[in-house]
Amino acid sequence: MIRHLGYACQNLTLGGKVLSSRTIRLKNFSLQRVAELAVKNSEDLGTIIQWNAHNNIQFFRVGSGIFPFMDHPDVGYKLDDLPSPEQSQIKSNLSRAGDLARQNNIRLSCHPGPYTCLASPNTEIVDKTKDHLLMHNMLADLLGCNEQFAINIHVGGVYESKQTTAKRFCTEFSNLPQSLQQRITLENDDKPSMWSMSDLREMIHENCGIKLVLDIHHHRFCQRESLLEAADMAFSTWKDFPEIPKIHYSESRPGARPQAHSDYIKGPIPDLGDQCYDVMLETKAKELALLAFRSNPVLSSSSV
Repeated sequence: MIRHLGYACQNLTLGGKVLSSRTIRLKNFSLQRVAELAVKNSEDLGTIIQWNAHNNIQFFRVGSGIFPFMDHPDVGYKLDDLPSPEQSQIKSNLSRAGDLARQNNIRLSCHPGPYTCLASPNTEIVDKTKDHLLMHNMLADLLGCNEQFAINIHVGGVYESKQTTAKRFCTEFSNLPQSLQQRITLENDDKPSMWSMSDLREMIHENCGIKLVLDIHHHRFCQRESLLEAADMAFSTWKDFPEIPKIHYSESRPGARPQAHSDYIKGPIPDLGDQCYDVMLETKAKELALLAFRSNPVLSSSSV
């Protein structure tokens, strides 16, 4: 049973002047400039969360671009490296955004990019991945979130074999700070050769206890179990956790490869049983898709 619908990162209604992902070209990098951008990004995150509250949207994915180049291998920096006035404003903005979310019962999460490969056999890539994850963990702390702030990732590849990769993933996962381990969730893939829900459950979750997130769209292309079986597997990994499970939903984009995400939702979201869960809509039309879905009595009544 669906509790909340959410959307990811950007609000199209507010337009291009309200963004949480402003950046610059690397050649123009300076600590002063990225500090100024992070002030604006963090301020606008609060504006987006306030808009969500006004529109009764209680699930939102925070983007990864609030701190431009923070985790870059060459010019990366720490929050404490930024000029003091901007640093203080960033902390204040993010604290306010987190307070707004809590006051309005808005669940926050994030989804680091596709180059987050904790199980890579390349140690340089793993080191970059850890820096990327630590940045998101810091963001969760600045928002005042606890372990309920999900940092969702993929395994990143199969590499030599699934067994070897799963073992390496669990080793690297166990070496992360405990607060980060509690926040990370792992999602199934969208290619037949990659990681199905049963793969994740049997080879990774059972060895390191990580929570699993079902992506229904991905499951269409990589399934070794039924959708309801996949949902039961994912939901079971959230037992004894203070927040309910979350899933991802989207549909194929017309005229593109089947895995591409659509702008809007045309059909009902499949019923996954009596378990209560939140749904992140991974649609290109962002909040417009959520509002359109919610306003369609045929779709919403059959899903929510």
